[in-house]
Amino acid sequence: MCVTCGQRISTKSVKPEISKILGGELADIRDFPWQVSIFNKGKHHCGGSILSEWWILTASHCIINKNISDLEIIYGEDNLIRNVMKQKVDKLIIHSQFDRWILDNDIALLLLKSPLNVTVKKAPICLSEVTKIERWRNCWVTGWGITNTSMLTVVPVLQKVDLQLVEWNKCSRLVPMLTRNMLCAGNPESGNDACQGDSGGPLVCQKKENQSIWYQLGIVSWGVGCGLKNKPGVYTKVSNYLLWINRETKTAGKPYMHEPDSGFNFFLIPETYRFDFQKDLYSSPSFA
Repeated sequence: MCVTCGQRISTKSVKPEISKILGGELADIRDFPWQVSIFNKGKHHCGGSILSEWWILTASHCIINKNISDLEIIYGEDNLIRNVMKQKVDKLIIHSQFDRWILDNDIALLLLKSPLNVTVKKAPICLSEVTKIERWRNCWVTGWGITNTSMLTVVPVLQKVDLQLVEWNKCSRLVPMLTRNMLCAGNPESGNDACQGDSGGPLVCQKKENQSIWYQLGIVSWGVGCGLKNKPGVYTKVSNYLLWINRETKTAGKPYMHEPDSGFNFFLIPETYRFDFQKDLYSSPSFA
């Protein structure tokens, strides 16, 4: 089956009424076929997204210091209790400038031992170099993370929650230690948010001018608590790492090539933005 990135092959899921994931609801994997679970020692550890038949995109803090033999990718299933399909990992790529203290450059790639076949329940997500918030609509984050802050374990069924993108300047006044490699999303009225167990998963949106394609703008990274008023969740800004992704996948022998979607050559953009900031004010709690 041939399919381009960011497309739902089937959209016939039924919207459930059960409320989960801090203001969210149950999700159908057919609506988010790029979503995967990263298992560590047989249990859900973090989320991730299908970038191509060979590559999974996730957060560095999810896999740093992990044994590659303990990791498995669960795909094509929204219920982790079922007899799920598993895939072994062949290579871990953590960003060389990942900062564990403030979670800057919190991005990683997993190379699979064998390629995935695209189906109704597993398909790649698109990436974009477009960064202006006003260009985007209908943003969602998905995962198997906890659904209220009193829970001790993650949930077995995939959840989704709709969020609003937050301007960087506004978010930097609300959240400490924000760098230009991060973006923010939340819902100040409802408290919708990602939480523990959702780390590494995708924040996806549609362009206002093209509502048939989905793009991953962020990777669930960290936050100040979960669903707190005026405390948006913080995500790795994927558009800052398109060159890094191209370079690392090519070096590994399974190249992924981003197709520019903004009308100009993204290869002319600096890979990341560097800013000076104090590192001794706050800690940055991880969602993993």
